[in-house]
Amino acid sequence: MADRKIRRLLAPLAQPALAIGLALAVGAMAILVTGENPLTVYAAMLKGAFGNKYYLLTTLTRATPIIICGLGAAIAWSSNYMGIGGEGQMIVGGFTTAIVAIYAPGPPWFRLVLAIVMALLAGGLLSLLSAWLLDKFRMSLAISTLMFNYTAQYVTMHFVANVFQDTTGDAKLTQTLRIEEGLQFPRLFDGYSLHLGFLIAVGLVVAIWFLLNRTTFGYESRMSGFNINFCDYGGISSRKVMYGMLLLSGAISALAGTGEVLGVQYRYVHNNYVSASYAWVGLNAALISGYNPIGVFLTSIILAGIQTGGAAIARSTTVPLEISSIIQGCITLFISARIVLGSRRRSSVALKGPLAAAELAVDSADEKGRPR
Repeated sequence: MADRKIRRLLAPLAQPALAIGLALAVGAMAILVTGENPLTVYAAMLKGAFGNKYYLLTTLTRATPIIICGLGAAIAWSSNYMGIGGEGQMIVGGFTTAIVAIYAPGPPWFRLVLAIVMALLAGGLLSLLSAWLLDKFRMSLAISTLMFNYTAQYVTMHFVANVFQDTTGDAKLTQTLRIEEGLQFPRLFDGYSLHLGFLIAVGLVVAIWFLLNRTTFGYESRMSGFNINFCDYGGISSRKVMYGMLLLSGAISALAGTGEVLGVQYRYVHNNYVSASYAWVGLNAALISGYNPIGVFLTSIILAGIQTGGAAIARSTTVPLEISSIIQGCITLFISARIVLGSRRRSSVALKGPLAAAELAVDSADEKGRPR
């Protein structure tokens, strides 16, 4: 019994550890080509990511939107709806937060709550539009969500540049006015960048784990993810699951944009989320961890550490900053291979009928450490 509990606790770590370990091995070979010692470089990367309080909190600040976007992706992908619209949902969430917080009437607390609620609605509705296109026209979810990323990026750019542009001072960026101090997320430590958004991300990890593993809706979404035909055969409405999970996924991804606006930038800055690739790194974290919320949390911190540590090794060694991109690319490659193999397994099982699909669902639940 104790061994089973230990395996269940360690299950979220297995897949991230394997993928990251293999990627670090490939990265070590790339470092050897530059003439540097991989152990020395990785020690500098580790120090630059977690070496002291400043580096640690900087890494956690960068990890916060990655965690939230990763959770949004995990919600959708765990039910086999492979949308890649987290970036667009984060953009509309951040934009909506800034505009409502700056221009809505009322006291600061009311504007803060209203800004967050409207951001959740904006991200959720953008995701729902993709769900509707899939439901009514069988349009590819991956393609529609990808296109909506560009739509969100350029529509918000138009409104910021031509309607809400900050014209005070000598500002050259395409950005809104600054949000007043009373609406900003408080810092968790004086003098450091980590803000309330990190605690919100931790709370979301717990809430989503509970949703997926301890609720009827979570069970239905998992069954839909394992095999949609078995889901419908068993009386579970896959259509309801699709709309519900994509709505929730979009709202969560939008919250990542809210956190950046209220906790870091204190305004909406065009192209900030695109250049930082928060949503794509979050998607990587979800894929690496097998959509487990706890695994998403841990993996996001590691990936953020690779990014911040990569900047450190560029300063202290002759290894270029791009080594962190090589490592992340290798992680994506290894995880993609696992997804392809898993997809082939599900396809072969689907041909054998509902009973085989049910057996696969039970086996998958055991592999992920979930109670049967």
